[in-house]
Amino acid sequence: MPWTTENIHLLFLHFPIALFSTGWACDFIGVSFSNRSATDAGWWCLLFGLVSSLFAVGTGFLADRLYGHMTLPFPFFETHGALQITACLIFLGLFILRFRNGQRLPEGNLRSVYLLVAGVAVGLLFYGAHLGAQLSGRI
Repeated sequence: MPWTTENIHLLFLHFPIALFSTGWACDFIGVSFSNRSATDAGWWCLLFGLVSSLFAVGTGFLADRLYGHMTLPFPFFETHGALQITACLIFLGLFILRFRNGQRLPEGNLRSVYLLVAGVAVGLLFYGAHLGAQLSGRI
């Protein structure tokens, strides 16, 4: 049957990875070149990255029935699900900060902190995706 829970998870997991990383790149470009339309694109990617992550995490819990790695989420940096959920929670925090700021990036030194935290979250997301590919035997 082609519609196993693992295959359904694979259909959803690429959207948040692409959207969060593209959003961070757009924000970085927007700050570097003072381009408001790029930071607007970063906002929309962040928003839709969060929406798509609900589906990716939800189907990930379904697929976890095959692997069972979330029953023991520690050590943290060796657990695919724990890293991905943490990255999504970081992005949620960044979204709330930005939402309260009228969808704009923070001003002053907070802007650099925002971009640094978002970059770290993208790194966690990529590393967690790598662990997921190992977990499923894809690499």
